[in-house]
Amino acid sequence: MSDYYETNAASYIEETKNLDMSRFTNRFLRSIPEGGAILDAGCGSGRDALLFHEKGYRVRAFDASKELVRLARQWTNLPIEHRSFHEMNEYAEYDGIWASASLLHLACDELPTVFSLLYRALKEQGILYASFKVGESFTKEGLLYTSFIPDEFRSFIRNETSFIIDELIISEDAREYRKGEFWLNAFLKKSATAS
Repeated sequence: MSDYYETNAASYIEETKNLDMSRFTNRFLRSIPEGGAILDAGCGSGRDALLFHEKGYRVRAFDASKELVRLARQWTNLPIEHRSFHEMNEYAEYDGIWASASLLHLACDELPTVFSLLYRALKEQGILYASFKVGESFTKEGLLYTSFIPDEFRSFIRNETSFIIDELIISEDAREYRKGEFWLNAFLKKSATAS
């Protein structure tokens, strides 16, 4: 992975810590039981982990960037872990997994394995929120952005994962200087009948 977040952690946190994600966090939390267990996977600034914690959920959070983890711990006062998606080994532990703008930094050929790890970590009927940029994949400042168009994403989920699509929402980037850029926001369910 690029060292982009190691060298730009402070500016990234400053840029993203106050973004309004309420449309998506509210939708996500509707599927989580009161006091339920949430994993913020690739938590960045820790903004959403902090919100979930303040709302009374049991939250665990991690990020692959040491510097983001260090600064997010300071800002949120939460015990954010330094690890990657590939190091996940939980089984049926979470009611929900929140992966906001994090999975997109994995190569497309890594995604089936990681989605399998996420699926395994969810309880039956658990929900996964994942967001990707809409369009063609690209690299910027050494950082990979795996992107999808909606039909391509539906096909990927159907053919490469055990998840069921609950809802897909296309939204415009919340940052003023990124107007005209769009995100695919996916709410995916773990089926009680799937193996």
